Amino acid sequence: MQTKSIKLRSGRLGAHRAGHPWIYKRQILRTDPSIRPGDIVNVIAPDGKYIGTGYYNSHSDICIRILTFTNEPIDAGLFRSRMAAADEKRSKIKPLTDAYRVVFSEADGLPGLVIDRYGGTVVFQALTLGMERFKETIIDLIDEILKPEYIYERSDSPYRKFEGLEERRGWWGDEGSGCVEISEGRARFLVDIVRGHKTGFYLDQRSARLAIGSAAKGRDVLDLFSYTGGFAVHAALGGARSALGVDIKEDWLALAGRNSELSGVGKITEFARSDAFGYLKKMKTEGRLFDIIIVDPPSFAKAKYSLASASRGYEELNTAAMRCLKDGGILATFSCSHNMPNEIFSGILKKASEKAGKSVSILKRCHQAQDHPIVRAIPETEYLKGYFLRITEK
Repeated sequence: MQTKSIKLRSGRLGAHRAGHPWIYKRQILRTDPSIRPGDIVNVIAPDGKYIGTGYYNSHSDICIRILTFTNEPIDAGLFRSRMAAADEKRSKIKPLTDAYRVVFSEADGLPGLVIDRYGGTVVFQALTLGMERFKETIIDLIDEILKPEYIYERSDSPYRKFEGLEERRGWWGDEGSGCVEISEGRARFLVDIVRGHKTGFYLDQRSARLAIGSAAKGRDVLDLFSYTGGFAVHAALGGARSALGVDIKEDWLALAGRNSELSGVGKITEFARSDAFGYLKKMKTEGRLFDIIIVDPPSFAKAKYSLASASRGYEELNTAAMRCLKDGGILATFSCSHNMPNEIFSGILKKASEKAGKSVSILKRCHQAQDHPIVRAIPETEYLKGYFLRITEK
């Protein structure tokens, strides 16, 4: 069957960024009424030149996601080669951990698909209608290429709503454990793949967690938004004098406690239930200061229109954290939203230091771990940004 085509508008409205896989509704000149959501279509430039081939969905503002710019067949062979290449790219990570992202959506040429490995269990997310249509192929290839013991689907992202899809989660094939044990360097963690954030663990913060472990010896560490204790456990393993994790949810704190025991640092770590803002205020009132504070909140800027309010939140939070650091202490602070540009985030940190009356020097720039590759032609693939800052009195 011949693939149908969709032509882009001429001029600025239809302009396409070279190498970028997204085509928005506003860019399209017209659509053949016979083209249905989920269909494979060719994208044609205003001058008639071929741009790429991808899947179409009129329910989404991003109505075409390009799978190939070279006009190759969209079939199991393409998915096989992309998945195998993605897994091979992670080969250097495998000696360090048995938990990593195998496929990172657009960055690995499979827009709308996320695949994470946790030991013998693979968790995947089909976030778009196009990937939903290829799900049987995806599951077969996970089995063939990654050879897991168990496969679990976590297609419960809010992005599916934009695609006109319902949430789906559950086992494919044999049912494994909903709580999987993994290793990361010297640390051991239990990952709740059924109820946890994302697919269960913040794999993208691996590099920063390991760096905290290297910096923590003999220091008092505060891990805000601790989730299941990732930073706190690595700090304790690195020789921290104390490692205190704070989170609002009791379930995550309970799992953090189990993780600290699993890693053999239960006597060094402590976990407290509180919101981060309130806890920092309490610490300041009590005069308790730390050598290292980690500020790793969920995204404050989920959309561009929320950037102003998100900026105020980041500024308030980092100001409070700086005031709770000892002179010469380290603030490890992050933003995980691609809607928060680094230049704005760094400006927020400068304002926070001025408000706190502190001097700041940059020790380290942080990015997402290497299994979440950044593609320069796709700016959206670079979303996690952070700094290790030395905070001193003025």
